[in-house]
Amino acid sequence: MATSTRLGYIFSMVAAIVWAGTGPGIKYLLDTHNASGLAIALWRDIFVTVALGGVLVLFNRQVLKIPRHDLIPLIILGIFTIGIYHALWIWSVGLNGASIAVVLIYLFPTFVTIGARFFYNEAWRLPQIISLLLSFIGLVLLVRLYDLAYTQLNWLGITVGLSTAILQAGYVLYSQKAVRNINPWATLTVTMASGSIALLVMFALAPLIIGATNAPNIVQIGDMTAWLVLLFLAVGPTLGGYGLFNLALRRIPASVGGIILVLEAPVASAIAILFLGEILTTTQFIGMGLILLAIVLPTVWKGRA
Repeated sequence: MATSTRLGYIFSMVAAIVWAGTGPGIKYLLDTHNASGLAIALWRDIFVTVALGGVLVLFNRQVLKIPRHDLIPLIILGIFTIGIYHALWIWSVGLNGASIAVVLIYLFPTFVTIGARFFYNEAWRLPQIISLLLSFIGLVLLVRLYDLAYTQLNWLGITVGLSTAILQAGYVLYSQKAVRNINPWATLTVTMASGSIALLVMFALAPLIIGATNAPNIVQIGDMTAWLVLLFLAVGPTLGGYGLFNLALRRIPASVGGIILVLEAPVASAIAILFLGEILTTTQFIGMGLILLAIVLPTVWKGRA
């Protein structure tokens, strides 16, 4: 194996491991420091925007000059797939726990397959059909849809978790048409900035929707330890994960790198089980395995062919 390819594999694996700390870290802030989920989402995006935007302004300002016909779709993309998505993602972590929340997000390739069929008229082949079936069976086992009593108690968590996967799939499908030949760091800066603005709007509307007494406080994070953890999550797993994965994609195909990123789900689950005390049943572990198999099956099948 060439050195460049080997480095690509290493960068992808490290990116997956780094990203895996996000879900458990957020769960820690929610449970231990009683932080507002919406405040976590907002400040995380603000920290990323300021850190990355500041670096680009200082060292590569030219990449931020994005044509208007590309800028508007990016802003729209950020509102939905950064702002709303991050709010739902943190809500999902709080409702489902880090283990299940991360795996539910990784159902997004299933929704990409479905969306590509209806929006881009892409044909379904046998590996994709098998993956859809495996994803559905895995979902039933993971969120215990077979247990009507549990489902009735956790229907909100299931709905929010699936919404994160749908929004992630929408990002992939929309970006195929909306984003072309734009520096990935500039793209991340713009989408994070527009996502932060969307979250600020949510804060402004929260008192009208849920009442002034129950509305989240914009600085409801907790003590200094909580702020340091949040800053670490933003600059470490978020920016670090994107940076490592971008380095990986210079050396290996995106399809291969995407498969390696699936490592994030079991690693995040292991962290949540070991350090946060989360518990999964044997059936849920089987469901998780089926979902991960469904994600990698089409690419592995294609490679063997």
